[in-house]
Amino acid sequence: MPTSYQHKIDTLLSRYSFNFAKSQINEVMSLKSRSKEVFKQDILSAVSGNQKLQEKINTLGLLALQLDTRQVEVFFIRDEMMKQNLTSFLNTFRISPEKIISDAFPFPVEDVGLLSLLKRGKLYPALSDEVDIRNERFHRLVACTVVDRDIEEPVPVDHLSNEGRKLQSADTVYMMKRTIRTQLFHVIYWQPETSKLILSVDRNSLSIMASQDQLFMLRTFLMQHGIDCGQATNVFSAIEPLYNAPDGFITKLGHVTTNGNPVRIPLKSKEECLKKDHYHRAGESGGFVHAKFMVAKKWKFKVDSSISTVDVEVGLMGQPKMLDTAQPLSDFTVSDVKRLEDFCFAIDKVLSYTPQPQPKAS
Repeated sequence: MPTSYQHKIDTLLSRYSFNFAKSQINEVMSLKSRSKEVFKQDILSAVSGNQKLQEKINTLGLLALQLDTRQVEVFFIRDEMMKQNLTSFLNTFRISPEKIISDAFPFPVEDVGLLSLLKRGKLYPALSDEVDIRNERFHRLVACTVVDRDIEEPVPVDHLSNEGRKLQSADTVYMMKRTIRTQLFHVIYWQPETSKLILSVDRNSLSIMASQDQLFMLRTFLMQHGIDCGQATNVFSAIEPLYNAPDGFITKLGHVTTNGNPVRIPLKSKEECLKKDHYHRAGESGGFVHAKFMVAKKWKFKVDSSISTVDVEVGLMGQPKMLDTAQPLSDFTVSDVKRLEDFCFAIDKVLSYTPQPQPKAS
């Protein structure tokens, strides 16, 4: 079933900000839209027969399913035989796409009822190719899976009894849980020259624990094809230097006080950086901060030569016990990302503060 352009535009707007999506479409068609609804109508009225606009929407779709909020693990594969196996696997991998997925790709399936025909816990490869990111060429494998997740929402009025409707009109809100099936897009990036393997999981409103299950699925998929990833890079040691580095803006922080109490500090409304927050600065200068176990940091970039900016945020969500144990922090979050170069920037920033394994002596 063909995917409607309304669905495609809604997908782009859900993964990109309105201003960023508009700036990208403006590269092929000038728009003056000042709202999402007008933006959608402008595109829908122009897309028929406009090959450049159609191609741009599909290009943005492929990027969007790799971006937004991701949970990431990074591996450095030093074994030469395993490196060759991984390169060969990605070079020769043949996609036998599920028709439900391939008909919509590079967008999610529009008729969510069709997702019930897909198996949970199974990875469906959709694209195998190469991509250039920040002057590096990566082998790329894009695959999707489906998960069931619970959402809470108000109970519809027509589901309530007369007594319930009376109470609802008196400012009572009844909530219900509903299970929905969600399509996720995961990506494997492999860079043979640097021995860097990136597993990128689509968070799409998943909890960190649920996204870690998805990372396990990706590792299992590779293992089934003879690829042993080894141990993911432990990024816990990057927390302190990420906080101390003068660039960017600290948006979350977790630290243990000198009394041994864990404290988690989120960014408050209208604050830009926790380092500038009076309470936190007073805590550090007063000697109350013993050690940090989690941090989130944001950077802002100009979009080409325009006045527009985009953000990218990285979150290393460690636990207080990691300060005293050898338990590693092997996965981290990259949020709000709108460009692949910013995605790789965030990863490389974390890795720059993480000791790298040395090649085995021959």
